[in-house]
Amino acid sequence: MKKRKMKDSGIKWIGDIPEHWEIKRIKDAFYRKKSKANQKNPVVLSLARNGVKIRDITNNQGQIAENYFEYNPVEIDDILLNPMDLISGDNCNISKVKGVISPAYVNLRYKEGIYPNFYNYYFKHQYWCKAFFAHGKGVSYENRWTLNNETLDRFPLIFLPLTEQQQIAEFLDKKCFEIDTLSSDIQTQIETLEEYKKLVITETVTKGLNPNVKMKDSGIEWIEKIPEEWRVSRLKYLFDIKKGLSITKENLIDNGLPVISYGQIHSKINTGIKVTNDLIKYVSYDYKIKSPQCEVFKNGFIFADTSEDYEGCGNCVYKRDDSVLFAGYHTIILNSKLDNDNTYLAYLFKTDIWRKQVREVAIGVKVYSITQKILLNSYVILPSLVEQQQIAEHLDKKCEEIDSIISTKKEQLEVLQEYKKSVIYEYVTGKKEVE
Repeated sequence: MKKRKMKDSGIKWIGDIPEHWEIKRIKDAFYRKKSKANQKNPVVLSLARNGVKIRDITNNQGQIAENYFEYNPVEIDDILLNPMDLISGDNCNISKVKGVISPAYVNLRYKEGIYPNFYNYYFKHQYWCKAFFAHGKGVSYENRWTLNNETLDRFPLIFLPLTEQQQIAEFLDKKCFEIDTLSSDIQTQIETLEEYKKLVITETVTKGLNPNVKMKDSGIEWIEKIPEEWRVSRLKYLFDIKKGLSITKENLIDNGLPVISYGQIHSKINTGIKVTNDLIKYVSYDYKIKSPQCEVFKNGFIFADTSEDYEGCGNCVYKRDDSVLFAGYHTIILNSKLDNDNTYLAYLFKTDIWRKQVREVAIGVKVYSITQKILLNSYVILPSLVEQQQIAEHLDKKCEEIDSIISTKKEQLEVLQEYKKSVIYEYVTGKKEVE
């Protein structure tokens, strides 16, 4: 095939384009819709990475408007952009449903000669390459960094014949479907591995390493039978309990006294099994003198005292070493009364079966409170110290193996997403031609 001639687009982040393509402005190809719905019970939409969705406003989740009269009507093939989030990803999508959406979003309706699916891909690239971000304005990058209407209207737009727009969009639809299907399969594998890890942990901390061990009635509600030699104890006999520091986010500084608060405990990077540097924030060293009771010692735990969801009830982090660490806001400290390695308990605390007793008595509706009393009166099952050590070592090794496989799968997902971005860039800017 004869290679087509290219020219400089004059746009840094676009580069060369086919010679017969042009550079125009968004306002030349789209109307920015500003009308109001004036509807009592409209279909309310939300803008998501995986499409424009019909929102269920009956569950009271998220921000609920008093009425939707001021919302913007959305037609099929309107392109919606989030002008307020210019850094986290492809915050745009093409609507395949009718409804209304918050006027905070930009709603673009295509003019004659425009194939909207093509420009949906084009706008995604503007988010990915941070072109929209570079044209944003506001107080700071983290606060109100927005693409204003005037800037958006004048933003550069590649313009090419309608037939080519359609051809490229259909090619990308097919290619992205293949990539997304493969990504979905890998994501399913990751979720299966995560469930397998949960099962391994639960089976091991409740039955031990000997599959032929004799079992006995536990005498507690959350687990019927335990190995014959194991015992049951309340946490109050094993730990001293304190509250974390009475601080807020405003008290955090760049360097100082290491501290872990509610937010870090609920973070996805918290495994619950050990403290990592990614979890640590800092406060003034003054707190070491003013609030010495908030220090967390070796083999102690920091629990979050509230959770915004049922699943998070019981989230904690385990401190394995002698380093200096304090518990921050919205936390409960459990310092061990005995000089024992509590890694086994850290794994037990991760299980749904143990957390059931905490979740059932947690206080609240939308926010669940976990009190000191709830933790102190909760039961744990205890093998001998030798068996606890064996279980902990076995789970450390087993979980490391599973996590290694999961990490590889996540890297594959990242490679696929980068490949998808590169394919979209190459075709929407004409670097490659659909054959």
